[in-house]
Amino acid sequence: MARNLIIVSGYYGFDNLGDEAILEELLGELTEIASRDQIVVLSNAPDSTTQKFGVASANRWQLSEIMPLMRRAKLFISGGGGLFQDTGSAGSVIYYGGLICMAKALGTPTLVYAQGLGPLRRSVSQFCTRAVFNLADAITLRDDKSMAMLNQWGIKGSLTEDPVWLLKPGQLPETTAVQMKALRKDHKKLIGLSLREGGGFTPAHISELARSLDKTLPADAAVVGLPLQRQQDEQVLDQFAEDFRALGRVCHRPTLDDLTLPSQWLSLIGSLDMVVGMRLHSLIMALSSGVPVVGIAYDPKVARVLTQFEQPALAYTKGEEQLSGEKKDEWLKNLTAAVKENHTYRQKALEEAKRCKELACQNPLIIAKMLA
Repeated sequence: MARNLIIVSGYYGFDNLGDEAILEELLGELTEIASRDQIVVLSNAPDSTTQKFGVASANRWQLSEIMPLMRRAKLFISGGGGLFQDTGSAGSVIYYGGLICMAKALGTPTLVYAQGLGPLRRSVSQFCTRAVFNLADAITLRDDKSMAMLNQWGIKGSLTEDPVWLLKPGQLPETTAVQMKALRKDHKKLIGLSLREGGGFTPAHISELARSLDKTLPADAAVVGLPLQRQQDEQVLDQFAEDFRALGRVCHRPTLDDLTLPSQWLSLIGSLDMVVGMRLHSLIMALSSGVPVVGIAYDPKVARVLTQFEQPALAYTKGEEQLSGEKKDEWLKNLTAAVKENHTYRQKALEEAKRCKELACQNPLIIAKMLA
């Protein structure tokens, strides 16, 4: 049986914009060197993935469907994103590790693609990750901390960057373009806001964010809600909008249902003047376009990007319902600096984004080498 397929596995088909952006960029890299009919994506929503990206897709939960495909594969790609982590349980490590084991057992070359490792709090998670990474034919990781873990294990890999740094903006649907044009006509500055459930960011924190933005944003600035993953983002953005409205301000919620591709979201976010965000890829998409950010570092991967790009952060302590007076003052200080020194932060974003894009260019080169 001829091996002519490329199988791609990741957190795909869950309506998470960051992971879908990784997939869109990865498919762009693959179609430079292979035809679309050779690519199969393992997805939680196969029909949706096929419709959106124009490639074949298989149900990620049906091992009986995956195994025959794997026998026909000339390359199995695991990634990108943070697949090997045990924040909730070790289930993610076991699932993605199991696929790598299946690929190797069936003689399929395997690439761990642009991943970030951890957190790996359980010893079983560390053991399994180390074992399956030892099986991989090539490994690329997107941050220094992950590389340090790999080096500690004595496993070779390459430091690259998140694939989304290479994603190109897509054309906005007409309905979205009209809405954004109207907002731009009415407001001098447009500030994107990306919030999500969880991460210890409480309703009290959301209310304080509304108060802080009210104090620091000029009257002619507007906040635009960005629900990157609707199920986790809509409710918290609604609460912010309510709190902001109580202060006499408006958080605009344009209808964004026509945005079907991450590249279209990249175009939208790139048109803003600043982004205040929790989600990693809201920050990456902004910084990639030279848009300065203020990050809410609920996760180490978010804190890493903010430090790397020298962008302001709104720090808080998980488990504490209210901000201390000191933290409130720090929020005001950082937001004020972000508004007043917008140009400086924009330049920092552009300079560091250039370096990230250069590193990310290694990802398609390694794929091409493995398929040669």
